Amino acid sequence: MPPSRRGAIGYAGGTERDPGVAAGGTRAGRQLAPANAPHGAGDIPVTFYSQFAEYYEAAFPYRDEVATFLRRYVPDGSRRVLDAGCGTGHYCGRFAADGFEVVGIDLDPQMIDVARRKYPAPTFRCLNVLDVGTLAGPFDFVFCIGNVAPHLTQEEFARFAGEVANILRPGGVWIFQIVNWDYVLTHGTYAFRPRTLGCGGAVFLREYREVSESRVRFLTRLVEDDRTIFEGDVWLYPLRTDAYLRLHRERGFELLDHFADFQRTPYATTSDAGSVFVFRSRRTTDSTPMA
Repeated sequence: MPPSRRGAIGYAGGTERDPGVAAGGTRAGRQLAPANAPHGAGDIPVTFYSQFAEYYEAAFPYRDEVATFLRRYVPDGSRRVLDAGCGTGHYCGRFAADGFEVVGIDLDPQMIDVARRKYPAPTFRCLNVLDVGTLAGPFDFVFCIGNVAPHLTQEEFARFAGEVANILRPGGVWIFQIVNWDYVLTHGTYAFRPRTLGCGGAVFLREYREVSESRVRFLTRLVEDDRTIFEGDVWLYPLRTDAYLRLHRERGFELLDHFADFQRTPYATTSDAGSVFVFRSRRTTDSTPMA
């Protein structure tokens, strides 16, 4: 079966070396409806979270170092925070506990339901990241972590960045985290280290195939006791660092920092790690909205 092209999504991803798994896949030989179906596709009977709920927290736990990294870049006097691709809302909950007005969006409705139950203070919405411009702004701080961004085509990401620029106040900060495409794009295939989840022996397998400048095939599989719990097969859309920087300059951003991970390891194009961008809006109150 060919990989899916399911449009823009919002979902909780992994760490700088462990990008998130996309929705969809199979269970017991049956194809499941993807949680990240194209925007406006109608009812979705089975969500990514319903497939993965038992293992989700082990795969994507809350991490203090991520929260600390994000918190240090929140501008003084900030009040409103947006998490684009919030998953089950861990970091929204943390920011809300610190007194911020927080909005979290994700396209998986069951994840949003879990987030609302766990963290009643933030506002959670089931929303495509391409529709952030429909949210009431402005925001002081916006972040999108877990390799969500490459699920957007290059054109979609440019649109997304423009919408972020429009809802971010002048001087506001925008952070997003992806894999190091400068490194991955030098390989025809790229296999991540297998990850054992919890004590039950479930193993999370991920691999990039058909690696090219235009798109990358992302295969995922969760197995336990020789049983496949689910499989995923989707396209990702990479951009090199210079393209991300150019795109953001054109939308009124300046680069504050660029690291390989949330421990602030210096970024290197040859590093088998991640890529964490920190931008600040240079726009003024009378700037023209970005396309």
